Amino acid sequence: MLAKKHWWSRWTRGFWPGRLRPRKAAADAPQVEAGEAASAVPCPAHDTVGLVQTILADQRHALLLRRQVVERLSVEVYDQAYSALEQTMALIPAGEVELERRECEPGEGPLAARQKVEALLLDRCPVTNAQFRRFVAGGGYKLQPLWDAQVWPAVDGFVDLTGAPGPRHWRNGHFPGGEDDHPVVGIGWHEAAAYARWAGKRLPTDAEWVRAAAWPIALADGRCRQRRFPWGDTMDRGRCNVWGSGPGRTVSVRQFSSGVSAGGVYQLIGNVWEWMSNDFEPLDYDGTLLEVALPMKGIRGGAFDTYFDQQATCQFSSGENRLARKHNIGFRCALSLCDVAPRSAGARS
Repeated sequence: MLAKKHWWSRWTRGFWPGRLRPRKAAADAPQVEAGEAASAVPCPAHDTVGLVQTILADQRHALLLRRQVVERLSVEVYDQAYSALEQTMALIPAGEVELERRECEPGEGPLAARQKVEALLLDRCPVTNAQFRRFVAGGGYKLQPLWDAQVWPAVDGFVDLTGAPGPRHWRNGHFPGGEDDHPVVGIGWHEAAAYARWAGKRLPTDAEWVRAAAWPIALADGRCRQRRFPWGDTMDRGRCNVWGSGPGRTVSVRQFSSGVSAGGVYQLIGNVWEWMSNDFEPLDYDGTLLEVALPMKGIRGGAFDTYFDQQATCQFSSGENRLARKHNIGFRCALSLCDVAPRSAGARS
């Protein structure tokens, strides 16, 4: 067990701005407006109660439910954090999933690989502008431990239209008015991964994402019965924001609720593509790995401007340069269920 005076600082190092010496801010860095993000104002490191409330306000409740931390929490704080987790993340049970490695012509059998997926929690909605704004206001672009070492020298270039740290299409560190609950876009893979670490989570794998979307059912003959879309096997443009069914741009992450998955996850199809944690490895029709000029990360789900139905299915995968900051790529976070401590692990009464 960690010594009492060290338990918090060790666990939150790299996640809490007040514990690190930030990179010198640019002269035109955005200022936190009064009442906009009180959580962005650092509190003293010894103020445990204030730190807990700040983390809860930032919706980083996953940090409080780690086994290394939960034994120091009161039952009240544990319940508050766990309730927030249940509201914002869906349980995806353990089981097998089949990943098709390429699109098939009519009458062709898929080139598929079966994988085991451990139980996990997946964000019910893509990360929104408002959520990502907390990361920006909290100094996320200046906290080196959140970023992969190889990209850290380039983080200064991840700026908005006015040169402030943040997604590509923002201005002065702020998203467009009225789009607080739209999915954040204009962020590369490294930015998505840094946010996930800051929130105490991670990006999902291909297999985890497909299991959440296709919701496989094990058949008696050993096969998996998987849905082509989260709602069934037929494209229904009234259930997703793709080409021809929406306004031609992103919408609120809670719209198109009729397209929710069996597990209660919104917009796995349409609105924005979603970054995966794993590399994208394109295969030729004979199953051989194709060479690509630059390493890419996987993206799934299609977006508001996806035209072809076959590119907006539970199985279709594509790839993108990890530094790409496109108008139609966002992300959601995952958390392994084994990383969430039950109350029996030590929450104090």
